[in-house]
Amino acid sequence: MPPTLDSHPDAVVFDLDGVLLDTTENMRLAFAATWAAAGRDGEAPFAEFLTHMGAPLPRILGLLGLPETLTDVYSAESKRHLGLVEAYPGVRELLSALKAAGTPVAIATGKSHERAMLALRSAGLDGDIDVVIGSDLVGRPKPAPDIVHTALARLRASTGKAIDPRRTLFVGDSVLDMRAGTAAGVVVVAAGWGQTAPETLRAEGPDGYAARVADLFGVLGLPTPSSLEVNLA
Repeated sequence: MPPTLDSHPDAVVFDLDGVLLDTTENMRLAFAATWAAAGRDGEAPFAEFLTHMGAPLPRILGLLGLPETLTDVYSAESKRHLGLVEAYPGVRELLSALKAAGTPVAIATGKSHERAMLALRSAGLDGDIDVVIGSDLVGRPKPAPDIVHTALARLRASTGKAIDPRRTLFVGDSVLDMRAGTAAGVVVVAAGWGQTAPETLRAEGPDGYAARVADLFGVLGLPTPSSLEVNLA
C-alpha cells in the first residue's frame, strides 16, 4: 500500500516514462532503429533496454554496447513516432486535481529536457506541469539525488512556496527512481503500472507501492473520480 500523509503534500515529483506517459511502443521502435543503425543482427534486446530506465539515453546505449553517438538516431526515430505516446488512464484527472488543489508538480526524468517536453506536448500534458528537469540539466543523473533536489529548488523558485522534501512525494517506476528518491529524502512511491516488475520495485524498499494511478488520489488526500473507480477497478 502507498503511504498516507497526515496532510496534503508540499509538492509532487513524477518520473515521466512509465509513470505519466506510456512510451513503450515509441521506445521499442526507436531502439530497434538504433540497434539496426549499429549494424547489429537479430531482434533488438528491448527487455534489457527497459532494465536501464531512469538513466540518460547515452549511458543506456553504452551499457548495451552501442556507440553513444547513436543517440541522434534514437532521438530522431522517437520524434517520428511521438503519436504513439499516450498518458496513462487517470493521469489527466490526477494532474487536474493537483492543479486545483494548488499542489506544485515537477517532472524528474532520465530523458533530456527537450525530449521530455516534446513527449509532454504530444500527450497534451505540458500545461499541467510546473517544472520539467531532464537528466541533461543536472551534474549527476539518477540514482544520485541531484535531479530531485533540482526539481524542488525550481519549484520553490517558481512558486515562492516552502517545500519540505519530507513532505514531497516522488513517484517512479524504476530502480534508479527508487534510489534517487530515497537519497533525496522524499517520500518514495513505486508506480506498479510502469515498466518494471512490482517485485523488483518492492525490493528497493520504497515508502509505498501504488498498483494503479487511481491509488495516488487517496495518498494525496484527493477524492478519486467515480469514473476511475469504475474504469480502473
